[in-house]
Amino acid sequence: MIQIPDHLLEEVFAHGKQSYPEEACGLISGPKERTNDLTQIHPMENKMSELHAQNPKQFPRTNHNAYYIDDRALMKLKKSLKKADQQIRVIYHTHPDVGAYFSETDQNDAMWGENPRYPGVTYLVCGITQGKKDGAITAFFDQEAKHFTITRIR
Repeated sequence: MIQIPDHLLEEVFAHGKQSYPEEACGLISGPKERTNDLTQIHPMENKMSELHAQNPKQFPRTNHNAYYIDDRALMKLKKSLKKADQQIRVIYHTHPDVGAYFSETDQNDAMWGENPRYPGVTYLVCGITQGKKDGAITAFFDQEAKHFTITRIR
C-alpha cells in the first residue's frame, strides 16, 4: 500500500482550497523503478463544467460535484513523465463540503468493466469543507478480492 508523504498531501489540500468550492483534480508521480516512492504532484484543470456546458445531457454534473481530466493533458503529462523515468502513481481529487470518501461514481469511473482503468494506481480523495481540510482517504483496487480497499489517512 502506497503512503502519501505529508508534504505532497499538503500540496493536494492547498490545491483543493484554491479550487474550492469546486473539485480540484490532479496526479502524483514517482520514479518508475521505485513503485512506493512519490515525488511530485501535477495539478490538472477540472474540465467537467466545460463538458457540461457543451452537452448537459451527457455530462449532468459540473466542477462543483465532479471532475474530469482532459485526455490530451493527461497524455502530454504521461509522455513527459516517461521521458523522466517517472510514472503516475496516484490520481487525486477533492470533495467540497461532503468529506473524504470514495463515492459510487468515483468507483465506477475508476473501472473499465471488471478491471481497473489504471491498474496499480491509487486514488486519493481529500475533503475540503468551507475551504478547510476535512480528512483524506486512499482507494486501491485489490485484484484478488475484486474490490477497492479504502484507507483513512491520519
